[in-house]
Amino acid sequence: MSDLLLEVVDAEFRYSKGAPPAAVSINLEVRAGDAVGIVGESGSGKTTIGRGLVGSLHPSAGSVLVQGRPWKGLRRRDPVRRLVQMVFQDPYASLNPMLSAQATVAEVIRVWDGAKAKVAASRAEAVLAEVGLTGEVTHRRPAGLSGGQRQRVGIARALACGPQVLVADEPTSALDVSVQANVLNLLLDLRASRGLALVLISHDLSVVDYLTEHAMVMYQGRVVESGPTRSLLSEPQHPYTRQLIDSIPGGPPARPAG
Repeated sequence: MSDLLLEVVDAEFRYSKGAPPAAVSINLEVRAGDAVGIVGESGSGKTTIGRGLVGSLHPSAGSVLVQGRPWKGLRRRDPVRRLVQMVFQDPYASLNPMLSAQATVAEVIRVWDGAKAKVAASRAEAVLAEVGLTGEVTHRRPAGLSGGQRQRVGIARALACGPQVLVADEPTSALDVSVQANVLNLLLDLRASRGLALVLISHDLSVVDYLTEHAMVMYQGRVVESGPTRSLLSEPQHPYTRQLIDSIPGGPPARPAG
């Protein structure tokens, strides 16, 4: 079986019929274990592509395929849907304010696996522990959690589906600087421990450099440059890529060892 998990083929995305395209001529392959960055400023089309990757926005032309099957043809409960999950930019807005961390994750397990309440709760605790949340904190609602803890709940909720691809849309931009590195390192660790493919969407090329091996640079709805992340940083070919590099304070961070 091919290790190709996600494929975008000559895709164009519009938010309504007759509206100008938000992204055009998009081609992307995500294979098992890949770490791909999509970088660009606000309005560049990168989040639009992210929505296409998780099936919440269907292309107006071209296709988005999950294990060779178009998103548009997948039924709501098709198990292929669980293979690609999103980590959202704003963890507070994306969580149900009435559910505790444990209940948030357990709900996913009940829906997808049909697990009984006690089994789902136990499995939810295990997933939350995997992202660094244990004890009393797992019974708090979002309002009682810090920003970093909320994002960990969001990551755990995505993991509860047993995905093969995580699409992380600006996963640290809503967090304090002091906790951003912790969340980035958690994503690194999960990619290694679970063998996940990661698609990271960010305006920050230093974050893309830290987490990914291949990147595509978006500008005004188009891919203006793509290639190995290190090559994009060391030998940028497009003026916009150079502009992004110049905006990194002190230059890109050192990559983690190993």
